[in-house]
Amino acid sequence: MKHRITLCSTRTVIAATLLAFAFPAHSAQPAEDDLFLGTVARYEAAVASLKESGGDLAPQQIGAIASRAIIAAYFSERYDAAADLYSRYRDKPLDTLAVVTGLGAILQASSDADAKAAARKRLAAYATQPVPDAPLAPAVSQAALGADAMLRDDLPGAVAFFRKAMELAQRDLPADDPAQVMFANAYGRHLQYADRTAGRTAVERTERLALDILPEGHPLWINVWYDMAARSQAAGRFSEAAAIYARITDLAAREWGQDDRRLYPILQYRAVALSGLGERQTALDIARLAITVEGSQPMGDRAMHRELIGGLLLGEGQIEEATASYREGLALLDGTDPDDLRWAFIQSRLARTLSVLGQDAEALEMAKKAEAGFAAKLPATHPARITTDAMIAKAFARSGDPAHAYDMLEKIVATNESKMLDAYARSQDVRSVAAANNTLFRDFAWVALKNARMEQAWRAAQLATLGELAMSSAKLGYPGDAEGFRKALEGVQAARTAEADTRQKLADGKASANALAAAIDHRETAERQLDSDFPRHAEILRPTPLTLAETQAGLSDTEAVVIPLVVEDRNVTLVVTSNAVIWQESTSPYNSTTALIRQLRASLEEASVADGDADRFDSAAAHEIYRRFFGPALAPALTGITKLIFPAGGPLAQIPPSVLVSETPVAGKTPRFLIRDYAIAVRPSLRPLAPPKKTPAHAFAGIGAPALSAKNGDARSLRGMDIDIKALRALPSLPGSLAELTAMRNAFARDDALLLTGEQATEAGVRAAPLGDYRVLAFSTHGLVGGQIRDLAEPALVLTPPDAPTSAEDGLLTASEIAAMDLAADWVILSACNTAAGDGRGGATYGGLARAFQVAGAHSLLLSHWPVRDDAAAFLSVETLRRAETGADRAQALREAQLQMITDHAGIPGEVNPGVWGPFVLIEG
Repeated sequence: MKHRITLCSTRTVIAATLLAFAFPAHSAQPAEDDLFLGTVARYEAAVASLKESGGDLAPQQIGAIASRAIIAAYFSERYDAAADLYSRYRDKPLDTLAVVTGLGAILQASSDADAKAAARKRLAAYATQPVPDAPLAPAVSQAALGADAMLRDDLPGAVAFFRKAMELAQRDLPADDPAQVMFANAYGRHLQYADRTAGRTAVERTERLALDILPEGHPLWINVWYDMAARSQAAGRFSEAAAIYARITDLAAREWGQDDRRLYPILQYRAVALSGLGERQTALDIARLAITVEGSQPMGDRAMHRELIGGLLLGEGQIEEATASYREGLALLDGTDPDDLRWAFIQSRLARTLSVLGQDAEALEMAKKAEAGFAAKLPATHPARITTDAMIAKAFARSGDPAHAYDMLEKIVATNESKMLDAYARSQDVRSVAAANNTLFRDFAWVALKNARMEQAWRAAQLATLGELAMSSAKLGYPGDAEGFRKALEGVQAARTAEADTRQKLADGKASANALAAAIDHRETAERQLDSDFPRHAEILRPTPLTLAETQAGLSDTEAVVIPLVVEDRNVTLVVTSNAVIWQESTSPYNSTTALIRQLRASLEEASVADGDADRFDSAAAHEIYRRFFGPALAPALTGITKLIFPAGGPLAQIPPSVLVSETPVAGKTPRFLIRDYAIAVRPSLRPLAPPKKTPAHAFAGIGAPALSAKNGDARSLRGMDIDIKALRALPSLPGSLAELTAMRNAFARDDALLLTGEQATEAGVRAAPLGDYRVLAFSTHGLVGGQIRDLAEPALVLTPPDAPTSAEDGLLTASEIAAMDLAADWVILSACNTAAGDGRGGATYGGLARAFQVAGAHSLLLSHWPVRDDAAAFLSVETLRRAETGADRAQALREAQLQMITDHAGIPGEVNPGVWGPFVLIEG
């Protein structure tokens, strides 16, 4: 049965359509003599002609047909066939290109060392001068030598050969010959392995070349798109990658046939991209389809493909099916090298699923084998070792040996903690460590709890959420002197690099002890100067965790810190009050809690635009999430507590905890929301930033209601949408913003308030205003998350854009620009959509704007979690501020304003809907 390789999800099809602009439709068709077109059909036709001739043809005719077969076999990557044909017909008058490709095939397919050495020698001779009857031959000879160098793990040699091939193509071929793309692509792809920056430039140059040269539908697009997709996938742009892989699949299946083994890696990576989008069922379909074309792929590759399928099944919660796939992968490894790391890799995955299934004895057996396999092959600091050790440790912890799990993770966690909290580290290094290890810290917190190591668990739980904070704040500057701080920090980093280089030179005998002493002195001097000039830099960029004693000392008798964690099939809640530490654990289907939280978040966003249709709110999901994290075991610790403090990261950071439902919902009745019983606050770090030294002289400054589209949005319009930065002025005006800011100003008895609205609400206006002199700041405008518009890499607030945007004045007040401000505000209100969001690509949920304002000197912030209705934003912000001004605790002030809406006493349409009253969260400093 033939399998049609046309599986595309709707989302992928849409994305592919959007990408079409990048690949213009050329009217020209590939030339009939294009050697890269129809290679499979050419090969099959030539081989058939050789068989039909029966040896009756003249040697010249046989040589011509054999040449076509060899060339087509080589360019269709049938190296065994090409080498065999060359060996059989080498005594015939073969074309020069057939000789070159035949020799190249020998390098790829032969195990005869002497034959390969002879082939290398002959191929090297073709590079000296052009070959009139085969202009491709010199470049192909060098590319063949490059591929051979890669087989021998000689990356520098391979890069040199591929560069030479590209240069020879430029020398011998027309500038618009499609082969130019092939050689440029091979060079760029391999250069990336040796030099990422230079390789990226080369690959981008290849893309431009392909756009200029290749007709639509040309098979050489396959490799160009493949590299595009790989870069997109590596950057986490899974939708873009999946769309490109879909195009590659269609073109490759049409060009090569639907059973061609070269489809195997394309389908593999397409499945991975779809998995990254959360489209695991479609990814499974694609991954299973890859099996139908795996043919004679090496057993190790086939085994790892079963691991891929097992991971997709696991993500869908199909634990038994995933276990079966892992077992199949191990069976395929039978007879292969027992020291191959793929054994341990799949064993670690199998140990995980067995432990989830409760098959403890076999889980422990697999965990021990996997641990030994990785220890024998990789150092403890290797990223793959860290990831897998954490996985193995969880299997030990689930299956009855939590003490060993703790021992496995303790040293790894300590090493990675020191890297993440390094105040002098480069921001990209911090983001990398944080992104890779907040899961590690989360897992260690759970393992430490199971070992009754409460202090270690508490520290790790903070680090798990701090990891997200570090990602969001790593690029922020120093308030008041961002440029000076940047230069000073770069000086320290350069001094540290110089010291490390000198240490290596000393070890190699190329430097003296005096040189090292001088390097150390230079580094220490640079660090002291940075600490002296910018004393708050460590607490700003790398807030450290608190001990349990420090945490409890900072809590009143009515406050509790709650850190929820999801560890695959376990839901863990750690609660600290002024006099108690308690934790609970519940089990649920694998990864179902994160899916349930996403489901609730989606229902809240739908409810926010439902005009009072509370049925859009998934109260059942809200209650189930509450049940998983707030079990009866926590009741004693929460007795007498009136305020809950949540971290800025972790699973519940995707939703405001206030909307959780604490009692079984009843149809037709308003649910009992968590906000009924507790005021709720969020803290990016439990260790507060040092308060500003100055006391603001003025009470209130409001910025917003920017001059945008002449067409106003509805009073219940949503603040924020996907736009292009060029269309910033086309955003709808917010009719409630000016009234909201005016109402907030009127909430103060004094008349010295500042308002920057309309044409005054510009970046220049904000920079010129003495905002550091105001105790309360309010921004009422559209808010954007990083990635929401092209070239916006961080969160931003929309101001009035200039007629001619520049880098300094583009109508967007970004997080890094905010952090560089010098504020002393006791309270910042961001009445704009998306302001609690992170960078839009998996960053910290409360990181972006919240941390930026706190770095700039603000104390507490009121931020919105999703697009806020204009009328609800005005009511909640004004009422919260008014109540806080009377002396109420800020969290209680927000709670009272929200309760007024829940009880239908604010006079706003649909106010009892949690999508309307729920988006705001309080961020405490």
